[in-house]
Amino acid sequence: MLNLPPYARVWVFQANRFLKPEEVTYVQDHMRDFIGQWASHGNELYGDFAVEYNLFLVVGADESKSPTSGCSIDSLNRKIREIGDVLGIDFFDRLKIAYEDASTKIHIASMGEFKDLMAQDRITGQTTVYNNLVENVGELDEKWRTIVKHSWHKNLLQIL
Repeated sequence: MLNLPPYARVWVFQANRFLKPEEVTYVQDHMRDFIGQWASHGNELYGDFAVEYNLFLVVGADESKSPTSGCSIDSLNRKIREIGDVLGIDFFDRLKIAYEDASTKIHIASMGEFKDLMAQDRITGQTTVYNNLVENVGELDEKWRTIVKHSWHKNLLQIL
């Protein structure tokens, strides 16, 4: 997914809807340009990005070569917000949850809808979800696509 070491920092931005093929191309073109000039206090950052499942924009930076700063993270967020504004997509809605049904098709649900599906046992501790709170490439590879009982989503089960 990302051509970065396991300890590299990551940010996962989930869109509020699936991107169309031409939108994926737009995101890739603009992120390629951004990553090529991304800097922290004048130092080039060693980053990479990927669009996954036409839903997630994953961005990473190898902070062992050059640490990110508040300004560089702000510039990343600003760029993603700009891309989203052009495409009419919200990459910052943290109340949307991506999960898979039994056929591994990905769905997006609001927090309320997700809780309702849990109450109906249509989502269980074994349901595959995407934990967008992963912090590095190693976690992205091992813990991003996981099951509810191994993610922060399990806290929603306890609410019911």
